[in-house]
Amino acid sequence: SVYAQAGGKDACLLLNNAGESRALIAKLARRGTGLPARVIPLEVHHPASVGIDVLLAGLAYGASQVLVLATPKEAAEYGDALRKQMGFAETIVDALGYGGAHFRLLAVDGVAALEKEVWALQPAATASKPATYNLAAEKRATLEFALEHLAKLAPKPQESIALGAGAPYGQVLVNKQTCTLCMACVGACPESALHDGRDQPMLKFIERNCVQCGLCEKTCPESAITLAPRLLLTAQAKQEVVLNEAEPFNCVRCGKPFGTRQMVSNMLGKLTGHSMFAGDGSLKRLQMCGDCRVVDMMDNKDEISIQDVKK
Repeated sequence: SVYAQAGGKDACLLLNNAGESRALIAKLARRGTGLPARVIPLEVHHPASVGIDVLLAGLAYGASQVLVLATPKEAAEYGDALRKQMGFAETIVDALGYGGAHFRLLAVDGVAALEKEVWALQPAATASKPATYNLAAEKRATLEFALEHLAKLAPKPQESIALGAGAPYGQVLVNKQTCTLCMACVGACPESALHDGRDQPMLKFIERNCVQCGLCEKTCPESAITLAPRLLLTAQAKQEVVLNEAEPFNCVRCGKPFGTRQMVSNMLGKLTGHSMFAGDGSLKRLQMCGDCRVVDMMDNKDEISIQDVKK
């Protein structure tokens, strides 16, 4: 940046909107001591538009700190969400060995309060070399670039970093004893983090794609899924890993695999004794694929049809 080329050090970004925050900075310049030379104002649409991607990208580009200026007019929910994002970002950079306080939300209501906050700041540690890549339009890609750069130059390299609930990264843990590989979680996953095994009863997971939204956990009919927030910084994060796999169950009529042995066993256990499946033929039909069930119903002369039902 121009600041760094001119010999500036320990740059601090002050993100502000074009309304009240900009006016507050201008008032500080006229009536106070102004901003410290290392504090660089940068306008954003709204404080709520700032997320962990912007915060970490600022550090990757060479800033030692990223501040967000807000006024009392902003909704409290915006501030709470931003503080949570800052908490995740601070946890990551602290684990990587970048000491100091890097992120802060300045919720001030006057010139005196702003002046006190910015002049009391102490520079924090940042990457030894600023990043040179361009920010991506997609937030996730921007975050990936920033994390890769900060991890590469980290004073304390890490393989994984534990994060709190609500973090945008993490793994999915599956209880293999209760999971029947019904694949409801695969259909619910909006980020393609969960995959099936195509022709094999297998559940696969790509940790890099997971945003810890919790849809898989809520969708699972067996409550076999648990979320574990963390940031994995090894190559494994981009690779498919098998969370669960089972022995396929073959159709008793044609031999084609159509489910897992555990799923069929659970189904038979729950339906045995049910009036609708009282006959041996009905239970046996549950062990057939979809095509063979239809054929078996047509071949069975004793099968009750709609014509046999009387009012």
